[in-house]
Amino acid sequence: MKKPLILLLATATALTIAFVSLFDLGALLHSKRQQNDQLLEQQLAEHIGTLAYLYGYPLVDAYQQRHNETHRLDSEQQVYAPINRLYRYPHLVTPATAGNLRAANNDTLYYTGWYDISEEPLIIHTPDTAGRYFTIAVTNSYSEVVHIGRRTHGTAENYYALVTPQWRGALPDGVTAITTETPTGWLLGRMLVNGPDDFPAAKALVDNVWLAGLSEFSIGQRPAATAEKRATALDVRRSLDFFEVFNAVLKTLPPRATETALMAQFDSIGIGPQRDFDSDALSEAHQHGLLSAIENGYALVAAGNQKTIPDYNGWMISQKIGRYGYDYAHRASVVKGGYGNLPEESLYPATFSDSDDKLLHGKHRYRIHFPTGQLPPVDGFWSLSVYNLDQNVTLAENAIQRYSIGDRSETLRFNDDGSLTLWLQQRAPKNTDNWLPTPDGPFLAVMRLYEPSAAALSNHYHLPRIERLDP
Repeated sequence: MKKPLILLLATATALTIAFVSLFDLGALLHSKRQQNDQLLEQQLAEHIGTLAYLYGYPLVDAYQQRHNETHRLDSEQQVYAPINRLYRYPHLVTPATAGNLRAANNDTLYYTGWYDISEEPLIIHTPDTAGRYFTIAVTNSYSEVVHIGRRTHGTAENYYALVTPQWRGALPDGVTAITTETPTGWLLGRMLVNGPDDFPAAKALVDNVWLAGLSEFSIGQRPAATAEKRATALDVRRSLDFFEVFNAVLKTLPPRATETALMAQFDSIGIGPQRDFDSDALSEAHQHGLLSAIENGYALVAAGNQKTIPDYNGWMISQKIGRYGYDYAHRASVVKGGYGNLPEESLYPATFSDSDDKLLHGKHRYRIHFPTGQLPPVDGFWSLSVYNLDQNVTLAENAIQRYSIGDRSETLRFNDDGSLTLWLQQRAPKNTDNWLPTPDGPFLAVMRLYEPSAAALSNHYHLPRIERLDP
């Protein structure tokens, strides 16, 4: 029996509606799947990328500084020396002559250079300093430090060879091997200057520190200068170029067995050592995620640079400088604020606040008083400096050009009972012997303890607080 025409039409219409509904549902599921894929891609790129930014900030910062200091950028450039050669600062650092140094000291004459020992060891010659304090911080690409200098090797004339752990070969007689983990890194030397009259002697010693590749090395013979290379300045900290540099640097570094899983995470978003990063090939979601990671990471590094670290009587002291382990955030914040020595070489107690926990500011007058027998315990020397709270934490300009005060200051005067009082203020006091001028705005005070004693390293000795003298 034939079905009525209307029933057939109704059945066909129902089947059509069902087909269309299934098609719409499939399209909806496909769209949802695409959205989920994009969400995962963007979020993973952002969150893993943020960790990579924290981890990679020191690596990229070193690469950037190396580029900017080993190439001739312009005629006004302060710091320039080719790879495996030294730049020697012609003066003690002042606000106008700090170059790229951050929170620089005014106690020692600096000399600096970038090394590359991927092909052969680098020989470092140091002259006999006759007991004078000096040090060279060998900072690898991970910002881990080893030292050459008075504390570690004495002050007689010597030759050292920077080598990687993988290097196999023979060094000339009389050359001491210094092992550094990565094939590239930074040398930052310091030579003590005991006042203006001592500057020429200190400068002559710095001029007699030199570098030579193993193949060009001869005892007592400084190698020839190398040709200049020109380039434009590099700053990749706020762009996708950050991850391009990060990826390229990772490929040059020996893998750390304890970081295999971390590198796999970086590989998963295309920036790890087993991947070739290409910003032009990124999807829109991936690009957005990495751009967010850069902003997140940059903000975290800046915040870490200003966070409160363990303090002792109001002075913040880090015992991790140069040995960071897995504390990548602290490592990045130290690099942003300025590279440092190992604690046993020098401690850097710092404070933003006075004894009432109020921010130090140049509109106020302050003092710091050391009771008799309570000066900073050091085997080297100590000093106090103040800095503007700006991008590079710069020394404060002042009329008498005094940028630090300490145990070697010629004007230093002790009280009758043997105690010592230092005055920190913008305007000159009646007696300027113990005066350290301060900037006109918020400032940071930094003590430096070179070759600190066991009491300082164990934090059994506490510096006195800085006291505000006016309302």
